[in-house]
Amino acid sequence: MRTPWSILALLWSAGQASAALPADIKAGDIVQVQLAQLHPTQAAIGYRQLDYKQHRYEAEPKKLFDDYCESMGQKGVDKFDSKSRLSQPSSFSCKAPVGSEPGPMKTAVIAPDNVLYLTDGHHTFSNFADIAGLNTPVQVRITNDFRSLKTMSAFWQKMEAAHLVWLDTPSGKIKPDALPQELGRQHMQNDEYRSLVYFVRDIGFDKEQNPPPFLEFYWGKWLETQLPLKNFDLNNRGGYAKALETIAEKMTSMPKDTVIAHSDSGPLTADRLGARKKVNEKKLEKLVSDDGKLTWAFAQ
Repeated sequence: MRTPWSILALLWSAGQASAALPADIKAGDIVQVQLAQLHPTQAAIGYRQLDYKQHRYEAEPKKLFDDYCESMGQKGVDKFDSKSRLSQPSSFSCKAPVGSEPGPMKTAVIAPDNVLYLTDGHHTFSNFADIAGLNTPVQVRITNDFRSLKTMSAFWQKMEAAHLVWLDTPSGKIKPDALPQELGRQHMQNDEYRSLVYFVRDIGFDKEQNPPPFLEFYWGKWLETQLPLKNFDLNNRGGYAKALETIAEKMTSMPKDTVIAHSDSGPLTADRLGARKKVNEKKLEKLVSDDGKLTWAFAQ
């Protein structure tokens, strides 16, 4: 079912244009761009995760502007009203200047073709795109400038070596040229396992301050080999809750030296990926409660 937010996004999508990047942009800079200028470095996102946030935003607009301001490194929203729109940042105010708290900011790299590739924040920015359109201005922190590389082929080799791109999809591995060109639900595939892992965070595993890149995707690929989704009805809250409970139990009961994935630096064990010693029952109960995240995710 199409939500009011997605209808609004369609209205904004007409006539979008991408402004040129600042000529003097460099690694370490914080730069304002339109969402349309940010190219994904992964082909899939978790639609159910998007559903949770979008339904919360519809019911609690302050949450939307808080998330936007935090993503710009501005701590949270200060003032907004019923006329405020993400596509018009001047229609609301944040608590601090851009970049005051850079930790929550999303990151991007510059490719040899002078295009920005988003390396963190695909879910957050896809929600913003679906709600306010791809012409919405955002601030991103540039972590690397790869324009000195001679070719895009060399760029993608560098990105894979640095674990800055994820080329696995629910339908198999793709090549970089098959990555979507734009953010948003209509441009990216749905990865059910990625959503499930999102909801079981702090219940079956903990995410440390500096986790391995694509931690949730690694868990998702492992779960794909362990837990067929056909065993659960993921179209209703009860079936989804059962899947989450099963996943949390599986994560916490396995030996902590179980290899979940392999990386260039060696095996990524369950312990390295944050598996808890036991299920956080209190947070699981909160998640599936009448005012928990899962209820929001299945709101109509």
